[in-house]
Amino acid sequence: MDRLPFDPYDFFGYLASGLLLVVGMELTLGFPRVLGQDLKIVDMAVLLLGIYVAGQILATPAKALLEDLLLGKILCRPSINLFREKRPWVRGFLFPGFYTPLPEPVQKKVRCRAQREGTSAAGEDLFLHVRYCPDILKDDKLMAKLDSFRNKYGFARNLAFTSLVFATASAMKASLGSNPELVRYAAAVLAAGVLLFYRYLKFFRQYSYEMFNTYGGVE
Repeated sequence: MDRLPFDPYDFFGYLASGLLLVVGMELTLGFPRVLGQDLKIVDMAVLLLGIYVAGQILATPAKALLEDLLLGKILCRPSINLFREKRPWVRGFLFPGFYTPLPEPVQKKVRCRAQREGTSAAGEDLFLHVRYCPDILKDDKLMAKLDSFRNKYGFARNLAFTSLVFATASAMKASLGSNPELVRYAAAVLAAGVLLFYRYLKFFRQYSYEMFNTYGGVE
């Protein structure tokens, strides 16, 4: 075989979070038993399929809660934050990099070009206008960068969500009995989930940052 059966987004977006869910289920619920087991080829194939399906399922609530709700309604999307005149105080303190705007000259170039193309859109409408601009679509180097950022933020978002679910389940089970090992698991996975969420914000912002910079620099 000269190529893997999964593309990069399959691994970054689905397989890693699906694997964490399966391991978390064994540690908190006792099934399925996969750690330390001598699995046969068919067992491995079934397990891989289950991990992939689990990752696909997890991607839906991860996007709904972390992206559509938390970012869309509370933190705001990069298409808004990159053009802010002033960053919000509390959110800007907690997530300083996420609220760093585009340089003012770049903002002006983006707005001027969009107006020349017949739109005064802002926010997500401006994002969509720029994203599907012919100059952006035919820029192979930029599209490769955007695909890379998508893979990375998909991985970080889905794995952050799964980590928070794992941490919550571990903490709930630990509260029902004396199991210091589960408490340590919960603390470690919670810390990992928070750090992954920051990585998610970084790559999610960088996607729009690179795109707007390129759009503003094309004459």
